[in-house]
Amino acid sequence: MTVELFRHKGRLSLGLPAEPEAGVLCVDFADPSIQHRISKALSGEAVVKAMGQRPQTHSPHPFFNSNQIFDTETHLIDATAGLGLDAFILACAGWHVTLIEQSPLVHALLIDGIQRALDSPNQETSAEKLTRAALSRMYLCPPGSSLDVLPTLPEAHVIYLDPMFPDRDKSARVKKNRYLLQQLHGEEALGLNLLPLALSLARKVVVKRPARALPLENLPPSAAIKGKTSRFDIYAGKSKRLIMP
Repeated sequence: MTVELFRHKGRLSLGLPAEPEAGVLCVDFADPSIQHRISKALSGEAVVKAMGQRPQTHSPHPFFNSNQIFDTETHLIDATAGLGLDAFILACAGWHVTLIEQSPLVHALLIDGIQRALDSPNQETSAEKLTRAALSRMYLCPPGSSLDVLPTLPEAHVIYLDPMFPDRDKSARVKKNRYLLQQLHGEEALGLNLLPLALSLARKVVVKRPARALPLENLPPSAAIKGKTSRFDIYAGKSKRLIMP
């Protein structure tokens, strides 16, 4: 059966049209669970800890303003954006986040999710204000391979990689979601060749891995931050001086 885009409960979704309840993917930054997550202290998020500094920028992403100077210290590239949740959390934490997504279908989900969040009724809760501010700090590149797009972007303080990996979670929904994304991304989903490129371009590279998985490409990290189910391996980039979290 063919994976397709379709409207489901008002959201652009990806899955099997004949079975809309089985493994439907969408991007929904206004989801109550996500809103609850960002309403808590973001300093407790492992992905935020792994990046180290908290830039706390208040201005929109420089790509939205040609007159704004690009500050490397506040710039983070998510080279494997997927459904955009980690990028959103990091933008909430104050980073200017540039997202790269190679699949045109997943890219369409991201555009839809961002637009719906911006168009949602403005009730001015603290989480909703943070959502709008975070979305202004996120810039989604046109769809393309990170291997091609990364060298064209302004220098980043951090490049973040979250390559695919077989999930230990046995639930049918998780397995279906992973399967759909892997089918769309192909071999690049594994992150092969991305780490050496990222190390040559950024001051710091962070790679998300399952807690018990080997390091990406068996390259030992300089440090690691452990979460409940994931591990964030930290590498010194082109400066060769690791900025610790």
